[in-house]
Amino acid sequence: CENAICVYTDGACSGNPGPAGIGVVLRFKDKSKEISRYIGHGTNNVAELQAIKVGLEAVRNRDMPVIVFTDSSYAFGLLTQGWKARMNTTLVEEIRKLSKNFKQLRFVKVKGHSGHPENERADRLAVRAIQEANNGV
Repeated sequence: CENAICVYTDGACSGNPGPAGIGVVLRFKDKSKEISRYIGHGTNNVAELQAIKVGLEAVRNRDMPVIVFTDSSYAFGLLTQGWKARMNTTLVEEIRKLSKNFKQLRFVKVKGHSGHPENERADRLAVRAIQEANNGV
């Protein structure tokens, strides 16, 4: 990630479906930005995809190389391996269209809950969004 904007994404659900949240950590050199957002009632797959979309939308300089990290096999397959979306088709198409605005974009699959610091942080941000929404914060 030395010469790229790195976007770490995660979605969380309390129940599936249930209250859902997203977490995004953006890093470039010594700068970082975090996003924690409650997205309402949804599925884990929707939360994972929504986190990716929000992360991509947060990148201002789309001429820079961008690497998106996800622990979702579902999202990774849809966005890199040509899987056909049977559900969430609108959201998948929005991400695919958004992806075309980047000069150099790569998706990387990471193992979830395996100690990867930024991925763990994105998870905590997603869970926190749900907790705060449930507590009326």
